Amino acid sequence: MRFDHRLLPAVLSVIQACLARAARRLTRRPLGPHCEGFHTTQMADRIFCNNCGAPITEESPNGESAQRKPCPQCRALARRFEASAVLVAHPARVAAYGVVIQYPERLLNIAQRLIADGEFTIAVVVAHMACEISAARALSRAFEAKGIGYLEEAVEDLVPGYNLANDRVRKLYNVVTGNEIEKQSFWQEFKESATRRNQAVHKERTVTKAEAEASFKAASDLVAFLK
Repeated sequence: MRFDHRLLPAVLSVIQACLARAARRLTRRPLGPHCEGFHTTQMADRIFCNNCGAPITEESPNGESAQRKPCPQCRALARRFEASAVLVAHPARVAAYGVVIQYPERLLNIAQRLIADGEFTIAVVVAHMACEISAARALSRAFEAKGIGYLEEAVEDLVPGYNLANDRVRKLYNVVTGNEIEKQSFWQEFKESATRRNQAVHKERTVTKAEAEASFKAASDLVAFLK
């Protein structure tokens, strides 16, 4: 039986929801300190331009996005972060090395490649996967920062997902983080992109190259803001 490619945006939408939930749980439950008999050693964080991949050497991984300077090569503000850690087991002291996967940045890179390959509709859906995972992680960090992490799972059941274009999700984000995301310069473009994504998933709308590029920029701006 052949797969109907018209169903692909809807399938990606389901995957998107699963990834957002998984990202939230990974953010809330880091591996090392909670595993008996193990300890972790944090290695140096590395920062790259999310647009051209150039290494950024004069920024802190914990710095505010509003304080970033443009990439010296392409002038973009979006960043990709990589953090390495060593997990050591005792008494054998067997070390395992890994890199924390930055799913939103990876998904944006995939969306960019899809645009280059002419898969404009799928690129928009994938770009919004990155947005929802970033929103899930930002909410999880905010709950923990306010000391109300224990409420997170209960509140999760009251909202339809992590799409910040949804008014209920946006209001929750604003209350928990203290931000007013709708006042950001990219907000209108993001709202238009979210509508485009929903029409692609639910109404089989065909997306043009210009629209896909607009969605990629809006998604990249949102992900950069949510870090």
